[in-house]
Amino acid sequence: MRQIPKIILIHSGTYYNVSKDEYGNDTITASAPLSAIRCEPVKSSALKALGEMKDDVLTLYFDCVNSSPKGQTFSKYDKITFKGQSYEIRDVKDFSPHHYEVALK
Repeated sequence: MRQIPKIILIHSGTYYNVSKDEYGNDTITASAPLSAIRCEPVKSSALKALGEMKDDVLTLYFDCVNSSPKGQTFSKYDKITFKGQSYEIRDVKDFSPHHYEVALK
């Protein structure tokens, strides 16, 4: 599989590693600037007890070759800041050694 071309990796953001303290509060334990990433808005639907609920989320694409920092991994419930807005990682799809697709809510 080829890497994602640099020409479409036009975004940047910040990754925050989040842990919970003994009271259940979020505590940021580390952060890393992300560059050469791609964030795309997507529409996803979820079927709830009261009917269909639509959720607007972003999908972040992180290329293992062209994005930085090299060796970055993503964990569920950590946070990403993109264009001044904070998002929580809902799901991570690992297509190593090619790329990661990270669902943000």
